Amino acid sequence: MSLPKVINAIRRHKKFLISGHVDPEADAIGSQLALASLIKRLGKDPIIIDQDPPPISCDFMPGINSIILCKDLNKKVLKDIDCALIVDCPTLERTGKVAGLITKDMEIVNIDHHGSNGDFGNVNWVNEKGAATGEMVFEIFKRLGLKLTKDDAINIYSAMLIDTGSFRYSNTSAKTHIIAAELIKNGLDTNFIYESLFEMKAYEVTHLLGRSLSTLKKSADGKIAWMWITREMMKKSGAELKDAENFIGFPRAVRGSKVALLFKETEKKGLIKVSLRGKDGVDVNKIAMKFGGGGHVAAAGFSIKAARREAEKRVLAEISKHV
Repeated sequence: MSLPKVINAIRRHKKFLISGHVDPEADAIGSQLALASLIKRLGKDPIIIDQDPPPISCDFMPGINSIILCKDLNKKVLKDIDCALIVDCPTLERTGKVAGLITKDMEIVNIDHHGSNGDFGNVNWVNEKGAATGEMVFEIFKRLGLKLTKDDAINIYSAMLIDTGSFRYSNTSAKTHIIAAELIKNGLDTNFIYESLFEMKAYEVTHLLGRSLSTLKKSADGKIAWMWITREMMKKSGAELKDAENFIGFPRAVRGSKVALLFKETEKKGLIKVSLRGKDGVDVNKIAMKFGGGGHVAAAGFSIKAARREAEKRVLAEISKHV
């Protein structure tokens, strides 16, 4: 276990770049915000930098406005940074443009729960049994003897809630519930957090969901279910791709499905992002790795360069081998 090495790195360094993966969701965001709070309380200097903005669903999270996007970055803030804390990323490349900001003078600390993690850091703490990276950040607070503030608890609870599907997915453990119980003692409004992450959608996002649901299909044997988000749908609805993070739950909910997919056309013509969810022991991480992606046994993703029909054909053919 590399938690002691992570603690040692945090104690040794003074100024930190904190980042997560591209197209971040509440686990990446909550973990970054909680870590930044921890660093500040140790009398040190944290700077959160991400390539992409958080989804609208994360707007309620304390400290959300402290996140700096690469496009808005004044590189003067990078001066004297001696450590990069990278969370929820299986590879450094998954941070996108942030990877180019990390110099050889920075020690890289890799904190992640993806089984496909490539141990890219100078210090690597990878716990694939962890339900969320937020769980791991909670352990850092405990090891350092820091009492969580209510804001810290909100961010870590949100991280855990999103990655466990509101404590419904198979990655939810007894430990997850024990940590959640301790976080709730801080006076959290758990209903508000749940509604913010899963239910309170802007009109444009709900409009996009309706269009996407109209594409829902399943394989002849019912074991694969999928749907699409196209550029045309986003243009007509006025929504953005980053706000569709929970759409994958709809094909996943189709009775009899063992693998669910969400195909998402990006702004870059010919590039399609694919989200995967697996059930009943189907390892979607192995499927994603066939296309250069990765993730967890039950949740993974990748990108593919192809026309829509070709992408769907190739991906479904590969999945058929696993179900």
